[in-house]
Amino acid sequence: MNIVTADTDEDRLIARDFLAQYIDDIAPDALPNLRDDDLYRPLVPWIRDDSGGVIAAALTCRNRYAAGAAAILRRGDPMPPQAVKFLPVLDKHSELDLLAVRPDRRGQGLGASLVRWMAQRLHERGVRVWFGNVTSSLQVAELRRFYTSHGFTTTGPNEDLPPLLGRVWMPPNAVPPAFFFYKALTKDPTGFDPNRSYSSAE
Repeated sequence: MNIVTADTDEDRLIARDFLAQYIDDIAPDALPNLRDDDLYRPLVPWIRDDSGGVIAAALTCRNRYAAGAAAILRRGDPMPPQAVKFLPVLDKHSELDLLAVRPDRRGQGLGASLVRWMAQRLHERGVRVWFGNVTSSLQVAELRRFYTSHGFTTTGPNEDLPPLLGRVWMPPNAVPPAFFFYKALTKDPTGFDPNRSYSSAE
């Protein structure tokens, strides 16, 4: 199994179209253009079959709050206080935004391979916490088992994502997902303590 990254705008459009087949409401610009990689720091791994067809793909990148702070920094505009707090943790977090496996290839470890691959690359980048959410339009029970089996903590119904790295990552008026998932990418094998404020210096 060969995992590579979609590193051209054309490849990202292909990956986006693949993901849109299995995940509802993906925006046309859900996968960043190369020109914005410095804002989003994306990883877009995918797996293709022998004929070149995509059979699995994912996107993990900076949270939109952090990407917005990076965009303000790039423009050189005055930084509002709510954006300033994300600057120290720009490269200490990643949000697993999209992940899909073609239905006829599910149950073969492709999703698990993508998660392990991304976790290793993110850890090498210095990412300390990795998180995401699952909406109610997806296969909630199966995805809860999937993320739990990969060491993520999952929240209960109507439970918020706890502050990670001392920041609140979700807007207060957001439609609540079916659940959030999160984990630390540290050398600590005991996992993530939600009551601990992981500092950007760790």
